[in-house]
Amino acid sequence: MLSGLIYWLSPARRRFMRRLAKPGLEATRARLAEAGSPRAVQFVSTILDANADFLAYALSSKGVLHMYGDRATPATVAACIATMLIYSVNLFARDEMTNNESEMIPLLAHLVGVKPIQVMLRRDALRKAPRSEEWMVLTWLAKDLDAEPPKYDAELERAFGYNYLSYIAQYRPTLEREMAAADTA
Repeated sequence: MLSGLIYWLSPARRRFMRRLAKPGLEATRARLAEAGSPRAVQFVSTILDANADFLAYALSSKGVLHMYGDRATPATVAACIATMLIYSVNLFARDEMTNNESEMIPLLAHLVGVKPIQVMLRRDALRKAPRSEEWMVLTWLAKDLDAEPPKYDAELERAFGYNYLSYIAQYRPTLEREMAAADTA
């Protein structure tokens, strides 16, 4: 817990967020504000923040994606945020994402700048991944960072999956609280 707080306050994290994540986050938030319902804005904003924080750590010298850290630019980080948004919404709203008529699919497509069918193809690829969903996302992130996807490595898969899922789990209570509040409003 203390090491997480220390990293959260670190100059490296703040620099990453300001220089690399901010452009992609601002563009996505602007599209979200124009197209999302208040409930969707709250839900997606929390997920965006969580994913940007995770990327800051993962691409740092101590993170599981440190080997790609030198490839991080505002454009590649924005692409990573888009990839992670589709993945994490799929994690938290799996039932919603299985419905092809869901409002979430066109919203995600608008947010990440693709056609709805491309969001559905990513969703289906995650479901049918020959390895884990986390490995699929890791290979997509490598491509987003203009790198060759790594050859399968069980240890890297485990480390990425553990790091991401444990990191994002910290946001589950916040998301549940926000969604419950939105349902009663």
